[in-house]
Amino acid sequence: MEVSNRRWWRRPSVAFAGGVIGSLLLAACGGSSATTSGPSILSAYNPQKGTQGGQLVFSDWESVDDLNVLSTSAATTQEVASGPIWAALWVFDAQNKPIPDLVSDVPTTDNGMVKKVDSTHMDVTIKLKKGLKFSDGSPLTSADIKFVTDAICDPDTGAISTLGYDHIASQEIKDDQTLIWHFGPNKSGTCGLSSDLTSGIYAPYLILGPTTVGIPKSVLGSVPHKNFATNDYFTKKPTVTSGPYMVQDFTPGPAAIVTLVPNPNYAAGRSGGKFFGHAPYLNKLTYKIYGDKSSQVAGVKSGDTDLGLDMIAKDLPSLQGLSNGKAVYANGLLDEFLNLNQGNNTTGCEAQGFAQTCGKPTPWKGDKILRQAIALAIDKDTMNSQLVGGIGKTMNGPIPSTLSPYFDTSIPKFSRDIAKANSMLDSDGWVKGADGTRSKNGTKLSWVISTTSGNPQRAAEEELLISNWKDIGATVKTSNFPAGKFFNGFKAGGINATGQFDMALYANNWSPDPDAWAVTALSGQIPTAASPTGQNWNRVNDPKLDQLLTAGENEIDITKRTGIYKDVQTEWRDFLPTIELYERPDVFAVSNTFGNFFPTVNTCLAVCNADDWFHKGAS
Repeated sequence: MEVSNRRWWRRPSVAFAGGVIGSLLLAACGGSSATTSGPSILSAYNPQKGTQGGQLVFSDWESVDDLNVLSTSAATTQEVASGPIWAALWVFDAQNKPIPDLVSDVPTTDNGMVKKVDSTHMDVTIKLKKGLKFSDGSPLTSADIKFVTDAICDPDTGAISTLGYDHIASQEIKDDQTLIWHFGPNKSGTCGLSSDLTSGIYAPYLILGPTTVGIPKSVLGSVPHKNFATNDYFTKKPTVTSGPYMVQDFTPGPAAIVTLVPNPNYAAGRSGGKFFGHAPYLNKLTYKIYGDKSSQVAGVKSGDTDLGLDMIAKDLPSLQGLSNGKAVYANGLLDEFLNLNQGNNTTGCEAQGFAQTCGKPTPWKGDKILRQAIALAIDKDTMNSQLVGGIGKTMNGPIPSTLSPYFDTSIPKFSRDIAKANSMLDSDGWVKGADGTRSKNGTKLSWVISTTSGNPQRAAEEELLISNWKDIGATVKTSNFPAGKFFNGFKAGGINATGQFDMALYANNWSPDPDAWAVTALSGQIPTAASPTGQNWNRVNDPKLDQLLTAGENEIDITKRTGIYKDVQTEWRDFLPTIELYERPDVFAVSNTFGNFFPTVNTCLAVCNADDWFHKGAS
């Protein structure tokens, strides 16, 4: 969401192969039980062989409060945690194709690692590379993968999401390298489920690979899941890691610094592999947070940082003519949107566990016409042309146009229509007063929009939106928050997760499957104190979306899946859980000395290949 998978898990333009992912899903669940061996890798990722030594600095500008890779959705945390510090089962390349990381091969039916047992059960075999080790030299085995899967599935952990994991009925350790995920029906109350799961078939199982990381059971096995979020391992210093680098020092906050040094055991079990088959090249890798965007831009221009992440179109003019590098941009699985809280704003409800019986209803709770009028009043074209330099793409539905074949090409281009918006509000009982503000049943048409603080781009977007909504008789104010507080999970009191907002503005990096949207709209994914992991932060409860999204998860036929998700887009545009603004171009500033940087606009956040990064010219 700014992931979340919520600007999270976000160059001349890249082409995305969503159809390839769809085909792989079909192959994985199509009923075949063939046991043929051989590589199932479709990725053409081919990094340059690097030179050993030297150091690089990569950067962002929003705060980093902890290194909790399991439950923090802030992209700034994921940028340093997912790839550099912890290795995953597999990751996605810039074309959205899976690359094996901890596993010897990405599971499919073609290699016998995925089997459809019956109409409601499937098995996925996780086969680790033999000889893998954590940074302290201890073995990384299937017991560690089972451990982290169990932790993700326990609501006490406060994981980013349990969707998909909640389809895993049991796990079976066959040996140190082999773990079987048995997917099947589950009962409510397990793995964050609020209602019974009638089928364990989970067609988009591939999206679980990047979030299933190597966390050591030997270190955290005795720590209750409810204490993970406050444990020194995540808040101060991870002592044992699985990625190419380990943490030497970590200073959290708005000027965070994470100093990384090579994991001396990273190459164990990897040597000679097609992907990630060598020790890390760099002597030191530093992740630096500048505190504000202008300071980060200055750091790029001065050579203080070698790679600037989380940059936007508005930064391009100030990055022109870099003497030590270049700026590139891409559009992909990243969009900017408005999240409408369709429950109560629970500000002040901490003592009641942010229960939806507490707080004040938002103006559009139960009022679809109002939501539609608010959307029609937005001048998206001006936002794109004036604030995004014209290199974004206005949206009229939830799925970015690059996610083929699921994006519905028949959806008309969005067009602002103030006259229609005002007419809809008139018919809905919202009456304009003498001051120009509408009211209904004694309630003023007013709300608060929130986003990440200290963000000039977002501030400009808020200003434009407020002006747009004034044209339909709405009075809107702002209340913005630091990224950590804004995006923290439910257990940590995050603004979005706990429902302490009316309307939120941010971006999200989506996984390369339309099921990624399910976690944000299924009614069973509404986070509560008892079930805190859901990402339905806007408290959507639409039975039709529930039915369609569940059908999409369980459908293995690619043609039928495509039809289902086109129906999802139709219902989404009508019910409006969110209001999409534009496909957001991701901008990167990269120095001439940065080797093997591959801009990636999906959940990889362009850091998944950190072990291949090297300093050009290092001796």
